[in-house]
Amino acid sequence: MLEITQPVVTRLIADLEERIGLTLFARDKGRLVPTAEAALLFEDVHQSLVGIERIANAAANIKTLKLGHIEIATAPNMAHSFLPRAIASFTREHPDALVTMHVHSSATVLNMVAGDRCDLGFAMVPLKATRHGNTEILVSARMVGVVPATHHLAGRHVLHPEDFEGEAFISFSPLMEARTRIDSIMLSHGVSRRINVETQVSSVIIKLVEAGAGLSIIDPLTAAGYTGGQLRFIPFEPDVISDYSIVISQRNASTLILKPFIDHARREIRAMLSPQLIVES
Repeated sequence: MLEITQPVVTRLIADLEERIGLTLFARDKGRLVPTAEAALLFEDVHQSLVGIERIANAAANIKTLKLGHIEIATAPNMAHSFLPRAIASFTREHPDALVTMHVHSSATVLNMVAGDRCDLGFAMVPLKATRHGNTEILVSARMVGVVPATHHLAGRHVLHPEDFEGEAFISFSPLMEARTRIDSIMLSHGVSRRINVETQVSSVIIKLVEAGAGLSIIDPLTAAGYTGGQLRFIPFEPDVISDYSIVISQRNASTLILKPFIDHARREIRAMLSPQLIVES
């Protein structure tokens, strides 16, 4: 079994007995019989060999992506849209992998990545705004107007700033980049809106528009996840771009498992968005 000659085996046994100071075999009618000490030692040796085999199997599993843990932090609109699909397709391919998802604001997501508290961060921030980790844009897409299905603008193919003149408008919270860009466009076109409601979450804006609180302009990913029939989502011009970014932590996460997960995320987010809204680089 060892593919070595009997004299070599005899010498190796003799060397081992001399090294550990125990007699492991006794001769009985020309055969080697294990001693009581050998039987005791065998149990420990067996457990050690099982442990070595387990390590080898774990290494093989990691190499083939059968085993691994990815910890991600994500903004709410990404958690409620493409990421469940990305996680589902990824875990179907790698059923022994574990994905942990934390849902926070984009600012908190970036802080978690900076503090090495997660492997990947999914956030709605421009590439230039992220200074932590290795950052790339999953996709950039044009924001859309959202109006009730019964509104006189609901039949438009494109909305322009002047369409919002005098309308009740649900705005993003002050200091958010989307709020700044939309306000700047409206101001440059001399458009005056009635802003009575502010919030930082696009999904909340959708509920507010459904409730009749006004019109708005939101990110296209949140719009793509809407399944009701009370609203219409219409491209807005001039373009207001939403960047959906991914930030990779500097902590020691295996790229063997991160890269396939990012590939799933990139594929699913592009599948959700209308091709006419995607901005190709």
